[in-house]
Amino acid sequence: MTPDRPVEVWRLPEEELTAGRRARAWTVGPDGELAVLLVPEQYTAPAGSWPSVTLPYDGEVVVLGRQGEWRVPLTGVEVLPDHLALLPGRRVLLADYRADEEDDGWLPNGVVFGPDGTPEAELSLGDDMPVLVTDRDGRIWMAYGDEGIFGDHPMAAAGLRAADTAGRAVWSPSGLPGEPLEGLAGATEGGCAWLAWYPSSSGSYLTRVDPVGGASTTTRSPVRLPIGFAVRGREGVFLTKDGELTWHLLVGKEWKRTAKRRVGLSGELDRQRAHGRDGVLWFRAGNGWYQVSA
Repeated sequence: MTPDRPVEVWRLPEEELTAGRRARAWTVGPDGELAVLLVPEQYTAPAGSWPSVTLPYDGEVVVLGRQGEWRVPLTGVEVLPDHLALLPGRRVLLADYRADEEDDGWLPNGVVFGPDGTPEAELSLGDDMPVLVTDRDGRIWMAYGDEGIFGDHPMAAAGLRAADTAGRAVWSPSGLPGEPLEGLAGATEGGCAWLAWYPSSSGSYLTRVDPVGGASTTTRSPVRLPIGFAVRGREGVFLTKDGELTWHLLVGKEWKRTAKRRVGLSGELDRQRAHGRDGVLWFRAGNGWYQVSA
């Protein structure tokens, strides 16, 4: 198999850079819409810093979909944009991957904004949350890190979880081959969600969940620490933080590698995450966004 070269889908326009606007979060919606949070430079921290912005901040979510481009203006945002996600009805979700606890309980760490940028709901999504992906019906799929799993936040304790847009848990795992220790990446395929995670230093897993009934199946991941992956049927493509793309075929319960290549693009690779939607893997390098197919 000769693997496809990554295709550039969008590049941050020069006029945005000249105006001092920086991309501080991005995602891909369930229908393949690219969404990028642009924040004026006065609110941003140096590249690679955490947090990436100072609170409160203004910004704008630019969404590019099949129906063209639309924007969601945001003002006085009080939640860090560690995660950006799209919800039905042109709503957006911003979430901090950490949560703060006070004497009377956990504080919300997610905010849903309407199409006009008005905050609609605050959500308590769990602590130490490296993975967050939404599906077509608005479910929020999450995988947690060890500080959340072994902490006392009720959402994070199971390691993997799904919630609705009110923040109520709607799926919890059962029958996994091990106890999750760290979430790695997430993807969707049709109505199903995929979560990559590892239980120990000996391997990692891919769990596919059918929301209708909540049944799940788990296979060993062919890549130890993917930052993103995409699945279509029995074919998958995976990306690692050192810029290696690998393609795999699921034969029985084992993924067999069929091809590999380096990303080979100018601009620094976003090593935090990539997004898989219906067999297409999206990733960022520099100020460009790219995709490859499984």
